[in-house]
Parts: sequence; C-alpha cells; structure tokens
Amino acid sequence: MKYSKIAIGIILFLVLISDRDDARAMKEGAQVIDQQITDVMKKLDSLDDRSRMKLISQVDEQRSELLGVLVNYLDTSPSKNVQAAAIYMIGRHRLSDGVDELMRHIDFQSDEPLRGALPLWEKFPSMEALITIGNPSVKPCLELLATDENDLHRTLAVKVIRYVESADVALFVLQQAQASEKDVKRKEMLADALDRMQKLVKETR
Repeated sequence: MKYSKIAIGIILFLVLISDRDDARAMKEGAQVIDQQITDVMKKLDSLDDRSRMKLISQVDEQRSELLGVLVNYLDTSPSKNVQAAAIYMIGRHRLSDGVDELMRHIDFQSDEPLRGALPLWEKFPSMEALITIGNPSVKPCLELLATDENDLHRTLAVKVIRYVESADVALFVLQQAQASEKDVKRKEMLADALDRMQKLVKETR
C-alpha cells in the first residue's frame, strides 16, 4: 500500500518512540508531522478553485488514512508508549471518526511519565483525546453512561462531557438526557451520571 507523506511521518514517529521511550522523541516526531500538515494547508492560497478543492479532497483522504494507521498501531502494538502516542495523535488532529475507538480504550492507562521533557499526555490519554476532539465525543459518552456500569468508565465519561462543555451546559446535557429517557434502567444510570456531574461541577467551579 502506498502511504502519503503524513501517514509515513506518523509511522516513523510511532516506530521511533517504540525504540526510544522518551518524551523528547515524541515531541520531535509530533512537530515534524504538524509541519507536514501545515505545508499542505499553506498551498491552498496559491491554488485556483479547482486545484484547491482537489487538495482539500486529498487532505480528507489523508485524514482517513492517518486514522487507519493510528488505529492499527493502537490495536496491535505491544508498546504502551506507542498505543498512548496513537491515542494522542487521534486527539491532536481531532480525528472525530476515531471517537468510537477512543471510547473502547477510554480506561487505557499510560505508563509512568517518561524521562526528559514533560510527557504529551497524562494517565488517561483517551479521555484527553476525546476532550480535545470536542462535541463529537459527547453523544458516545452519554450512551456509555446509560449502559456501562464500570465505575472508572463512568468517571472518565463524565469528565469528558464536563470539559468539552461549560459546567452549566454539561449539567443541562445530562439533565435533558435523563429526563427524556424512557427505559427504566437507562434512566437510573443517567441519574447516577447526573449526580456524578453535579459533584464534579461543584469541585471544579
């Protein structure tokens, strides 16, 4: 399969950190990939409408390709650093089509902070990536809160909604979801989520 320059950059970045478990390597790799994307976007101003649309279409294709590469590494790599980096890049580039994959790994825990520069992610990188992606993460988190009894999953999903939205909007979203739910079990689960959100908002205002 022929990969774009951006996808190749991602692959090299992930391979690099699998061999060098230090935060400096991760930061350098991320900067190279960002520069590749910036170079592509800078071309837009110098193109006619037809060429511009063609380039935008290519960027869309590259984003899809990029997500495929990252998900593959997330699902298959034996290195927690590589998995964490893949999660981080999904969030950094706001690849909203990867939200379901991040939800599957919402409780993934990265290793202890690496030596060198400050790490690019904290203990739960999937939660951070979902927050970075923003609004597309809210609905899947609501569904988790209506169905998943795992305490950690629920805590993380509540935090995603809280930090994607303002405090008042986060409360409103859960209130509306709970009030409109007809299924008794799901309604109880959402009531618990609302209680968690109220406590979190009180702690973070």
